[in-house]
Amino acid sequence: MDDILTLPETENLLSYFDTTLCRALIIDTDDLRNPFRGYILPLAYRDLGILHAVLGLTMCHIISSGKQETENASVARMIEHQLSALQSLSSLLMKEEMYGLTDDEQDILLAVVILLVLYDICETGVSSHGVHLTGAGYICGKLAQQTKVITSPRTTFLLTALTWLDVLRAFSGAEKLAYSDNVRRCILEAEHFNLETLVGCPVELFYEIGCVLTAGKQYMDRELSHDNFRDLLDGAEQFFRVWDPKSAAFPSGDPEWIQLAEAYRHVCIIRVLRFPDTWAIPCEDHRIQSSVRAILDASAEISIDSAWFKRLLFPLFIASAETSIPHQKRYVEFCMREIKKSTGFPHPAMNELLTRVWGERQRQADKSGNIPWMEFTCSKDLVRQHDYLMF
Repeated sequence: MDDILTLPETENLLSYFDTTLCRALIIDTDDLRNPFRGYILPLAYRDLGILHAVLGLTMCHIISSGKQETENASVARMIEHQLSALQSLSSLLMKEEMYGLTDDEQDILLAVVILLVLYDICETGVSSHGVHLTGAGYICGKLAQQTKVITSPRTTFLLTALTWLDVLRAFSGAEKLAYSDNVRRCILEAEHFNLETLVGCPVELFYEIGCVLTAGKQYMDRELSHDNFRDLLDGAEQFFRVWDPKSAAFPSGDPEWIQLAEAYRHVCIIRVLRFPDTWAIPCEDHRIQSSVRAILDASAEISIDSAWFKRLLFPLFIASAETSIPHQKRYVEFCMREIKKSTGFPHPAMNELLTRVWGERQRQADKSGNIPWMEFTCSKDLVRQHDYLMF
């Protein structure tokens, strides 16, 4: 451990993670503590698996963002760090199964999973088969039943990040939802870390859309009747439509929180409208278009240079996937380009998804119904069911 920490390359990479990557991964302002800097970085000095995961992610970000010319040696070292992190994760999982883990070891395991998923997001935007997120679901479920979650800010942060990523991937297919309602309720009731600080989505919206996705999964598994599902969807739509961001509690008094909340509120409305049949409502429908315009209007109220602007990526992706209007697509492309530049995450898979959706929509312009973006990420016709993620 000491040998690798004293290497000049390690020192440079940890400094880059501290000063650059940590800022890209959260709404980083002077009055808010950065959990990647406050929780992940100290663990990297204590645990070799997390150190390798941090170094691998950092090298991936440097290369993917174009901040450094790609060299074969750099790529090889990046892969070596990634493989070492995977070996560490495998050892922790085996130990958990055989003997159980200490509190610190559980946090280390969750931190390694987060870093591995972020590596996938940084490199391609695709997490192969969602193996890391799904694999951590069992431990997250155990943690959600312990009082430690309420008393440990670090564990709460790790649980929050993983649970958000689980909900995010379920937007493309409810059957991918792996974490239980207990885990999401734990995030809803937590006092130590705000989901808003991480992604900008109010925790009340996060919990409610999690309930909708859970019901969608039950409906697809024929555990929930059509009528009961329809009643739940109607109630959820009403909740999202009347929810007022101005009455919500945010980490600070900055007005950007309200605009972000508004964008996520309409993302949730669109997702509710897409159940139970994602093909049914064309994107030109006034209900879809109303929410698309609301997302774009909210983004227009946040300065491109703002720390909050980069957290608009997912709402902007949904808006772009749900429109066929050229000037809306052009505006989204402009905003996304700025976000990719500021965060250093190129999101090639997201670009490919939008290209395919828009192309297919243009080819079928004379037909009624919708071209769902979910069909390109989670469909019974797809041989491989990967997770498409963005952060």
